[in-house]
Amino acid sequence: MTRTIQDQDLLLWEAYATAGNFGYPDQSKIVFHCLSNPARRARILERAGDKSDVEQELVRLSEPELMGLFDRTEELS
Repeated sequence: MTRTIQDQDLLLWEAYATAGNFGYPDQSKIVFHCLSNPARRARILERAGDKSDVEQELVRLSEPELMGLFDRTEELS
């Protein structure tokens, strides 16, 4: 499950859940990947629960709530 949002700079971001795969640590996260500028580093936010819990959270969140989470993200190092 992915969601797409647009930030205040008019960049499109794809949000999806991950946990432990593809080089990410075991802690569940929401990953925001920039679709408008793929060269930008992904942004992440740790979440409680496993990957399926985070996927369900992505489905339930309203767009303003998802933007609120995006505002709390950190750039992937």
